[in-house]
Amino acid sequence: MNLDFTGITLPFTAGDLLSSGVALLGVVGAFVLLGLAFLVAPKLFTLIRQAFNAGGGKRA
Repeated sequence: MNLDFTGITLPFTAGDLLSSGVALLGVVGAFVLLGLAFLVAPKLFTLIRQAFNAGGGKRA
């Protein structure tokens, strides 16, 4: 089963595809980072609080 693609041309190049992907990431990227901040920040704050509480109990 051989396919012959000699007469087929695409309306875009790899550079066009890459530049449109980067542009889409530029538009959507801020919202993705904001969503990740809401997921990660509470866990990070809890980790910092636990580290300070655990370290405070070991002082002589």
